[in-house]
Amino acid sequence: TNSTVEELMDENIPTALVGGCTSQPSQAQFCIATDVANSAYLATKSLIEAMGGEGNIVHLTGFLVDPNTQLRMAAVEKAVAETDGKVTLLQHLADIDSQEEADNKINALLAASANEIDGMVSTAYVPSVVAATALRNLGDKRIKMVGIDDDPIVLDAIRDGFLVGTMAQNPYGQAYVAAYALDQLRHNCQMNEDAPFLIDSGTFLIDNDTVDTYSDNLKEITDGIQSNFLANYMTCG
Repeated sequence: TNSTVEELMDENIPTALVGGCTSQPSQAQFCIATDVANSAYLATKSLIEAMGGEGNIVHLTGFLVDPNTQLRMAAVEKAVAETDGKVTLLQHLADIDSQEEADNKINALLAASANEIDGMVSTAYVPSVVAATALRNLGDKRIKMVGIDDDPIVLDAIRDGFLVGTMAQNPYGQAYVAAYALDQLRHNCQMNEDAPFLIDSGTFLIDNDTVDTYSDNLKEITDGIQSNFLANYMTCG
């Protein structure tokens, strides 16, 4: 991706990265995406709180070749470490962000070890959907779970008490703000030298109290980023 960005910049075409960042250094103007480490950390903290502050958890995550997976694993470990031994991370179940792998590995894990697991945190889309379905099929509300993204299966599992919640992402806001910023760049604005490369598009826990209204929260976050973008990150003249 960085090589493609370089080709675009050679033609004086400014580029923004949306939804996921490339490694730095990059000639992209900025990246607007979820702060994946913060999202995973907040998800794990919410899970631990729902578990009463103690117990055994499993982390369901994506492909190990994805740099974001390493950030998420470290964030989960950080949240667990802050419990001073009250919570044990049994394992990172990785490389399951595909339907077949997630189905096989998550259902095998629950069949073998459900009684040992008190909570699950998922930081990838497919494992969130598969695990929510598996807990529903088992009729298990003892195991607490926090997922990611707003798939209808996940949202229904929250409404029915099979999930504590899911971490919201803001794909609409990412694309909207990126388009707005690129328009400013083509009208004689520049990114400030001290502007961060990663601009956090916002995240929060969707739980039973917000499952039917969270889209309003995302709109407020997007409006806030867009309305302050020039003042926070750009110089125009």
